[in-house]
Amino acid sequence: MVRRKYDIPAIVGLVLVLVSLASFSSEFRLQPEMPVEFFDGKHMEPRRRASEERVARAYWNCAVEQVQWKYGYAHRLPDDPPGEFALSAALWGPIANDEVVRRYYWRKLQATWIVTSMWKSQWRFSFEVFRQSLRTGGDSWKELVRSIVGQ
Repeated sequence: MVRRKYDIPAIVGLVLVLVSLASFSSEFRLQPEMPVEFFDGKHMEPRRRASEERVARAYWNCAVEQVQWKYGYAHRLPDDPPGEFALSAALWGPIANDEVVRRYYWRKLQATWIVTSMWKSQWRFSFEVFRQSLRTGGDSWKELVRSIVGQ
C-alpha cells in the first residue's frame, strides 16, 4: 500500500472546511441607524425637534439592543410594549415614565418592524450553529437509515 504525502493534510483540510461551513449562519439584524420612518420631525420647531429626536433615537436604540433579540425578524410585535422597551428614568427623567410617549414609539416601531429595508443580513460564526448543524445532520441521517431499513 502506497501512502501519499498529502493524504492526511488533505483530509484534515476537508474536515476543517466542513466544520467552518457548518458553523456560519445568516441572521437578520435591525439597522443601527434610526430610519426616517421612525422619526419625522419636519413639522416641528427646531428646539422641540432636537429633544424629540433624542427621545426617538433612545427608543430606536432600545429596539436595536433589546427588542430585536426577543422577537427577531419577521415576527409580529405584540400590541402592548414589553418591559424591555423602556427608557431609564435615571438618564431620561420624567419622559421615561410617560406611557403615552412610550406607546407612540412602540406603534412607530411596529410600523417600521415590517419594512424589510430596516433589516440587514449578517453572517456570523458560532459553535452553537455548528452543534445545531450536527443535530440536524444526525436527524437526517437517522431518517435516511430508517427509510432504507424500513423501521
